[in-house]
This record gives sequence, structure tokens and C-alpha cells, in this order.
Amino acid sequence: MDSPVVLINVFSVPQGLEDEFLRKWNQTALLMKNEPGFIDTKLHRSLDPTERFQFINIAKWSSKEAWQSAFSKRISQNEIFEQQLPLCC
Repeated sequence: MDSPVVLINVFSVPQGLEDEFLRKWNQTALLMKNEPGFIDTKLHRSLDPTERFQFINIAKWSSKEAWQSAFSKRISQNEIFEQQLPLCC
């Protein structure tokens, strides 16, 4: 039996691109929500706009394999926003 997993992703978004980041994150989240094994995702935003990482995503999946399958599918279809938006380190 697979165990549920929690993924934590941090994002450093160049100043002025926050709205584009949010739009693309929401698009990607909608796609992922339809994938088998998806449980939940929440995006958190720092109160301090000068912080290195302004956004933190916390996603829950039924298993590591379910997440890997969904991510691989979306990468191959070029639907993952991380490839489309310039993010800082």
C-alpha cells in the first residue's frame, strides 16, 4: 500500500511577475486536480515582498508514484508552468 505524500515547493518570482506567476500556478493546479491520486494543494504567499521565496506550494498526493505519473505526463505535454515562467533561484 502506498503512503500519501506532501510536496513543498518554494518559488522566488521576479518583482513585477507575481500576477503572471499566480495565473500560471492556478492553471497548473486545475490540470493537476484532475489527475489520479491528487488530494489537495494550497499556495501560501509571504507577507514580506522582499523575502527570497514569496510563494510556497504545499501539495498532497495519494502516493509518490501518483505524483510522479501526473508530473511526467504534464511535463511531456509542456503544461507545467515552471517551464514557462522565469523564476529566480
